[in-house]
Amino acid sequence: MNPFSSGTRLRDMIRAIRACKTAAEERAVVRKECAAIRAAINENDQDYRHRNLAKLMFIHMLGYPTHFGQMECLKLIASTGFPEKRIGYLGLMLLLDERQEVLMLVTNSLKQYPN
Repeated sequence: MNPFSSGTRLRDMIRAIRACKTAAEERAVVRKECAAIRAAINENDQDYRHRNLAKLMFIHMLGYPTHFGQMECLKLIASTGFPEKRIGYLGLMLLLDERQEVLMLVTNSLKQYPN
């Protein structure tokens, strides 16, 4: 388990980004957070998957690339809990558009799982 991604909440990440004085500092914070999220994805950290996707959505709204989190949306949609499904669908709306190749997989996944 990655201690940085599990210990940092969305609120703390937003505070850290807003406290940055320069664009370079902001990029460094975002880069560090994205690295921690990637590590959690690679470790298949299910406990903090929804928290990490919420962070990715915020990072995406700032204009940074978050394409590596697209499959996490599918994993959250396929989960059994409502909060995870909610974050998964929200992430799906935000991170994917009609030009993505993952969209066919999303469509098949939605047809397969009863939501």
